[in-house]
Amino acid sequence: MKKLFAVLALSFAMILPALAQESESKEKTTPVWDHGDNKSPLTYQNVRFYRIYDQKDAYVVLYEKQGVKIGTAVLPKKWISNKEGPRKLLFREAPKGLAPYMTIIKNEGEFSKVWVTVPSNRFNNVWGIAPYGMKVEGTDADTLEIEY
Repeated sequence: MKKLFAVLALSFAMILPALAQESESKEKTTPVWDHGDNKSPLTYQNVRFYRIYDQKDAYVVLYEKQGVKIGTAVLPKKWISNKEGPRKLLFREAPKGLAPYMTIIKNEGEFSKVWVTVPSNRFNNVWGIAPYGMKVEGTDADTLEIEY
């Protein structure tokens, strides 16, 4: 009797994973959320950054590029109060312990807006003031193009 029970338990243990794999493969072929008509034109990319410099006409951001390189992005201050349409630049408070980052949002592949998540305390070492007389190109730009 013990041998029969052991054989039944062993066969049940071997059949159960096969049934689970079969049901998982059915789920992968027809995802519940993919109906073909609910694809969003919006995409986003999060980019960590090291420093943000406050300049007269823009914010200059030193961001992480491929993990070890540093890139520079210019965020014009006119984007905060955009008179032509919706704002293109928004600052958000970073939760304690979270590294600062930018979220670049694109609509159908074209730049739409950027959210900068950073501590609001200007005494934080992430914030800096651009050196006097620093020339910044792109303070009148309408789009943001950065290399990842």
